[in-house]
Amino acid sequence: MPLEPVLEEIQKRGDETVKKIKEEAEKEAEKIIEEAKREAEEILKRARYEAEREGEALKKQEISAVTLEMKRLLLNKQKEIVEQVFDLLRQKVRDMDEGTRKEIIKKLLSKNASPGMLVYSRKEDEGIVKDALKELKLDLNYAGNIECIGGIILEDPKGEVRINLTFDELLNQVYEQKLAEVSKILFG
Repeated sequence: MPLEPVLEEIQKRGDETVKKIKEEAEKEAEKIIEEAKREAEEILKRARYEAEREGEALKKQEISAVTLEMKRLLLNKQKEIVEQVFDLLRQKVRDMDEGTRKEIIKKLLSKNASPGMLVYSRKEDEGIVKDALKELKLDLNYAGNIECIGGIILEDPKGEVRINLTFDELLNQVYEQKLAEVSKILFG
């Protein structure tokens, strides 16, 4: 029977070794699980941070896009209003009384005409222009009618030089030159 106590001793030591290995394995498993939990929390924390950062960037991008679109719409509306103002001005010029129209045409003729030039005007202003030529005693020839809201076109006899002094052209020049100023007055 001496073998039996030896076997029991081996069994006992084996059980103790298994128990120790099992305890160490459980401790190691706990460490690994704790480390995995910490890493998972860190990954989750980084993912949350990245998602929030990307969300914030998208939000800013969306706000910028909306702001840009609103500015574009505002500028278009402002341009439309300025064009309406100039359209009203064109209408006022078109409907100008005959006396004022004649005075303006006389000034345009006296400041810009050279002897022998041809003068063109809209059909409705033909009489006014001819009267102005007589009153100013200018050596100019009335050459015919043009489509415009008023004013004159002067041309040298050879047709090489043409001066467009129609109200249409003058208003277009004012529009181009004063657009920023008018916008500032209207919109601050």
